[in-house]
Amino acid sequence: MENTRREFLKKMIASTAAIGLAPIMNSCGDLNAAGIPQRQLGKTGKKVGIYSFGAQATSEIPGKSEQSIEIINRAIDLGINYIDTAAAYGRATETVEKKDAMGTSERNVGQVLKTRRDEVFLASKTHDRTYDGSMRLLEQSLKNLQTDHLDLWQIHNVKKREMETMDEMFTDTGVIKAMEKARDEGMVKFIGCTGHEDALVLRTLIERYPFDNILMAVNAADKHYDSFIDKLMPTAVEKDMGVVAMKIPARDRIFSDGGIITMKEALEYVMTLPISTAIVGIDNIPELEENVKIATEFSGLSEDEMLAIEDKTHPYFEDLMFFKGLSEWPPDW
Repeated sequence: MENTRREFLKKMIASTAAIGLAPIMNSCGDLNAAGIPQRQLGKTGKKVGIYSFGAQATSEIPGKSEQSIEIINRAIDLGINYIDTAAAYGRATETVEKKDAMGTSERNVGQVLKTRRDEVFLASKTHDRTYDGSMRLLEQSLKNLQTDHLDLWQIHNVKKREMETMDEMFTDTGVIKAMEKARDEGMVKFIGCTGHEDALVLRTLIERYPFDNILMAVNAADKHYDSFIDKLMPTAVEKDMGVVAMKIPARDRIFSDGGIITMKEALEYVMTLPISTAIVGIDNIPELEENVKIATEFSGLSEDEMLAIEDKTHPYFEDLMFFKGLSEWPPDW
């Protein structure tokens, strides 16, 4: 079994190099001015840093606008050129309900992008599955983000139960028609889908429609349950999609139990795979700077190094796969 896994990882590492997603195995590849290695975002023709900004954590908490703006500005200053947010991002607090918190992340990002829009590739999402609902969300997202277009608009968090209702997305009143309309009118440049609950439903969706990008859950514990790396990533790579990785530290659970693995191991494991970029939510600037340093120094892992990291996560994989429903966790988009 271990030899089979080693061969699979070897093929995945080879895929990273074969499709031009350098750096890999000590090849510095294409760097931006700040020294962050760049990779192609699938067939979009765009290049993004291998480490990007996920506008959750501090950025989605009501009342933390000042800190959020400081973090986002610092991210761009450090060379990050891809920002991920969503219409639904906004964390409930003791004084703000979830429905009122939604949009907090976009509004904070917008406060920065009103003067720095041309420095980043901007991605947001619709959690609605209808044409009308999604178009309303897009209009609000553009207002929140203080821009006239998104670089990428994605269907947010496609869940396992949606296998049964997927046809509805493709009707004249469904979300796909909204995405095509928005793209045709220049409100968005590219379209995609996202999810972290089930690999099969996402694979079915991308096999059915030529999306430009997919945002999927990828971390070092992935292989231990319903693996997105095994079941979904090869299909996305074959279709020349941008592949954006999320849930890398599993909301910091990957550091629990005495420290399963370090952030360096967590990020390098994911960056060695054929992804375009990895997004991480940030609580503070020191976290951000640490992650950027890891990205600038990245040179790729061997299959044996990846196997060793996977083994470290095995005793705790149920907790680390919370987003697949294996343990309790707060409601989240």
